[in-house]
Amino acid sequence: MNQLSVSRTAVLLWGFTSFWLIHGAFLGCSRRTERVGRPYDELRLEIGETSLAVEVASDNPSRKLGLMNRPSLPESRGMLFMFPAVRAQRFWMRNTLIPLSIAFISDEGKILKIEHMKPKDLSSTRSKDKVRYALEVNKGWFERHGIVPGAEIKDFEEKVRNYNAS
Repeated sequence: MNQLSVSRTAVLLWGFTSFWLIHGAFLGCSRRTERVGRPYDELRLEIGETSLAVEVASDNPSRKLGLMNRPSLPESRGMLFMFPAVRAQRFWMRNTLIPLSIAFISDEGKILKIEHMKPKDLSSTRSKDKVRYALEVNKGWFERHGIVPGAEIKDFEEKVRNYNAS
């Protein structure tokens, strides 16, 4: 192979490599990457005409701690518990200082049951249905906002999609 052939081959190889590197980077930029949700992220949930900011409890440490040891909870805040499996869920109020209401929620975002819980109560509150999600808020919040079982959380499946409960 003469010098001219080697130079042409090198230029062609360089051009081909450059094309694929640029093309690949372009494709990489155009792909939508999904953000993986983490415990204690904040989500905004809309139930009817009401909006609520919630912290996510999606792993064992965040679910175990929950809202324990907090002296108060702002009115339009709560905690959304996410579990890895659909099953009957149990909650208790050990070391929880504020009265809470809890809603058990279907995978589609429908509120199935609402219960009230007392501070520091060691008896458990259990979901009637098998669920993956539960939402804790200040006691009476659901009633004050006209939210009853059967209400649906807007775009719920989309909002929780990026969370892998563990």
